[in-house]
Amino acid sequence: MLLPMLLLVCGTFDAGFAMLLETKITFAVEAAAKCGAVNTTLCASPTEIAAYGASVAAVSGLDASRFVVTTAACGISVKASYPYAGMVLPVVTLAAGACYPTG
Repeated sequence: MLLPMLLLVCGTFDAGFAMLLETKITFAVEAAAKCGAVNTTLCASPTEIAAYGASVAAVSGLDASRFVVTTAACGISVKASYPYAGMVLPVVTLAAGACYPTG
């Protein structure tokens, strides 16, 4: 009886932590897209926008190389992905994207 209960508790914790990381990544992508569209002194190039997004996320292992910054019809588009390997969950790719209009 202890093993199923332990798996349930660890699985719940794992799923909650994955949802927290997904929220952090979504916030970072939105902030990076807004910075690229509005604050052109701090986020002047796609590299700087990606670095800003990684710094806002504050997720271990999520660096600027995991961000993709493009100019789209909607404005500045930023996407990020992060492979999450939990205690119970298999490797899950967490991904988020945002677009912020320029001007």
